[in-house]
Amino acid sequence: LTTAFYEQRPAFHWHPGLLIEGATLQVPFLADLVTLADPTSPWSFLNYQRTQDRLYPFYFAERFHIHRAEYDAYCRWVSTQLPGLHFGHQVDAIRWDPQNARFDVDHTQLDAHGEAESLGRTHTRHLALGIGTEPHIPE
Repeated sequence: LTTAFYEQRPAFHWHPGLLIEGATLQVPFLADLVTLADPTSPWSFLNYQRTQDRLYPFYFAERFHIHRAEYDAYCRWVSTQLPGLHFGHQVDAIRWDPQNARFDVDHTQLDAHGEAESLGRTHTRHLALGIGTEPHIPE
């Protein structure tokens, strides 16, 4: 699949507000984003540990359940490597283009302060909207 995801928040955060110091996941680290589906994936938790030069300390600590804050950092690490994820982008308008049978999606790239940095347009034949925790459907 060729996909693009636009998110207004500047970066990925897994369960913000619930990263209580010392709290661990309820599942073992092997239930990461990819390992059970593809143990050779470059986005495994063990590969994350290796890229952070922490694989041996992690191994010798013998922790099967990792800290929630560490899982959040791992997920953010993966999100920075996926080219279809566009954080810091506000979707401004979506229009159907009947002539080309596609949607035109206008978006604004935001800087670190949430101010407009650049404008862009993406064309797509399929569209899914994530409305967040507070329902809001644009006109």
